[in-house]
Amino acid sequence: MGYNGNYLSAYAYRKIIVDQEGNPIDYEYIEANEAFKILIRSKTDEDPFDGINFYGNVALTGKAATTEYYSDALERWFRVEVYSPKKEYFVTLCIDITSFKQTEFELIDKNELLGQLYEEVTATEEELRQQMDDLNQAAQLLTESKTRLKRAQKIAHVGNWEFDLETKTVWISEEAFNLYGLIMEKHELSLKLVQQRVHFEDRSRMDEALELLIQGESEYNVNFRIIRADNFEERHMHSIAEVVCNSSGMPVKILGVIQDVTEQMIYERDLKNKNRELMKLHEELRENEQRISHMAYYDYITDLPNRILFLDKLKEAITIAKKNGTNVIVVFLDLDNFKIVNDTLGHTIGDALLIETAKRLLTCIDSKDTAARLSGDEFALLIEDVKPENSIVPNLERIKLIFKEPFWINETMINLTSSIGVSIYPDNGETGEELLNNADTAMYKAKELGKNGYQFFDIKMKENLLKKTTIERLLRKALKNNEFVLHYQPQYVAKTGRIRGFEALIRWNSPEIGFLSPMEFIPIAEESGLIIEIGEWVLNTASSVCKKFQDRFGHELIMAVNISPIQLRQRKFRGTVLKAIKSSGLKPTSLELEVTESIFIDSYDNVANELKNLKDLGVRIALDDFGTGYSSLSYLRKLPISLLKIDKAFVQEIDSLNPYNELTKSIISLVHKLNIETIAEGVETLEQLNYLINAKCDHLQGYYLGKPEPEDLVGDIIEKAAGKSSSYEAVE
Repeated sequence: MGYNGNYLSAYAYRKIIVDQEGNPIDYEYIEANEAFKILIRSKTDEDPFDGINFYGNVALTGKAATTEYYSDALERWFRVEVYSPKKEYFVTLCIDITSFKQTEFELIDKNELLGQLYEEVTATEEELRQQMDDLNQAAQLLTESKTRLKRAQKIAHVGNWEFDLETKTVWISEEAFNLYGLIMEKHELSLKLVQQRVHFEDRSRMDEALELLIQGESEYNVNFRIIRADNFEERHMHSIAEVVCNSSGMPVKILGVIQDVTEQMIYERDLKNKNRELMKLHEELRENEQRISHMAYYDYITDLPNRILFLDKLKEAITIAKKNGTNVIVVFLDLDNFKIVNDTLGHTIGDALLIETAKRLLTCIDSKDTAARLSGDEFALLIEDVKPENSIVPNLERIKLIFKEPFWINETMINLTSSIGVSIYPDNGETGEELLNNADTAMYKAKELGKNGYQFFDIKMKENLLKKTTIERLLRKALKNNEFVLHYQPQYVAKTGRIRGFEALIRWNSPEIGFLSPMEFIPIAEESGLIIEIGEWVLNTASSVCKKFQDRFGHELIMAVNISPIQLRQRKFRGTVLKAIKSSGLKPTSLELEVTESIFIDSYDNVANELKNLKDLGVRIALDDFGTGYSSLSYLRKLPISLLKIDKAFVQEIDSLNPYNELTKSIISLVHKLNIETIAEGVETLEQLNYLINAKCDHLQGYYLGKPEPEDLVGDIIEKAAGKSSSYEAVE
């Protein structure tokens, strides 16, 4: 009879045989069950584990022992439990653990990937060992082989069963009764009783497997579900069996074992779930790594390459161009007035505008070229492998063209332009950083020239940029080192010739680079934000000087101070003005703030309200350089101004032969109808003076009347004016 199953119930009861010195040399059988005999017959040896010393040690010392054994003949694993009920006697319990070992091997393989589950597996093994120890301790108290078998089956949740093929009767062990939730004393055993406990979905599969076993076509190794009779709980079972044949080779009986594997299946299911979770986490980690890698080289708003990737591609392009003798073009773009879009329409629309700009830029380049967003509203284009004889101008015109059509963002129309700088390899640089910086420099030149255009880099731009950088650096310490001074140019009342006041004009004589005109350093101060601090110093100083000379000479003087648009847009500007007035003791009506027309263009309402509030407090507001900017006469009536300053460009055109003289006179007349005073600057000749007096201009200022002087000469100017006659006599 061949071995075709898995026995967890094979045992033998034996006695050790010792020599004269008490050393174990053999053993004899007291009893052994059928399963153990089947195991013995499968081997050429007498015993599945022939360890005389191993058995002798247990029988003579009374210490139980456990080992695992693999049968090459049966190709199965066994756990061998040995204990001694009394000296020189020992019980061997062979438990078929092949399925457990297979599961263990699978777990080991999985644990190589799931190291964190190792402790759980180890804990499970410890629980199994503890169960075996409990089984050994219980078995030591048993004296009858049947009781020992029952105990072993109960601990292992294993029952055995027999099915007589001739009588069609079934027998199951006490533990098998327990597994089905049946009570031996209550339930009359029958095949139908057992089959009723099997889940209805699994019955046909079990019947088919049993039939194939009887026919010798397949082994019986079945997993199925039962519904316990006592609590109707669904449990998972595993059963294996073999056929017993008579002397004629005809099947007469089936011997099998059944084991509750619910916990094992739950464990394996949980393990699979954890494995799936781990794989999911691994996939998420991989996706996150890809996302992070993408974010490292691509702009998160437009998904264009960022500065890092752009410079990498630029480096590669330079290498190719050097080899081929071609050019590389770097185009640097900055969106004009983009900050206004963000400030007025919000960053959501601003971001959408950046995305649409990126899409349009991509239409301007070939697939081999690169468009990138460097930062904020700055973009760059890389045009590779350009032949020296090819012009880049058509590309630049194409870029300008994409801004000709308005952008529509959330049903909002936005008109946008860009300032563009261009650098060319190898003429304008040998490295990517140098080319990009030089293109940036050219872009700033395009902005200086009025925006919405492009400029090619030349070395003078770099020199100018270096000078600009130097000026900005020196500006940061000029105020702290008291390098600024104010000069004061007198203003006169046209009718009387009496002094009206002064315009405060800043001067800077740097110890390092010498004298600089305001036209050289004020734009840099505005761009860097230093104008806020410098402007506050001018306000405080000019107000104090005005108050000083008012007190000295005992009559009112007006101090005119130029205000930068940057200052006026500061929330604390009104507070800065009031602080200067309060600290100097100057009346608000003695302070005149000069602003240019351009200050109203970008944010008319805010600026107009701020100036109106100051005017309501008594501060005078003058509109400087009228006629050179954007204002019309109809626009003037909306502005909260007290005085209009006629630009020197108009004044210098005045002569007896100029037909446009009447235009200046008309402007003065119309402004008066708006209840606004006028002052003409740049008066440099007697003819200009007389004409402006006859044109009824209210106030005059210019080198003919007095140039800007330092504070220590202001007193002389006031005294000299006081000594003049009461009025100018107009020259006809």
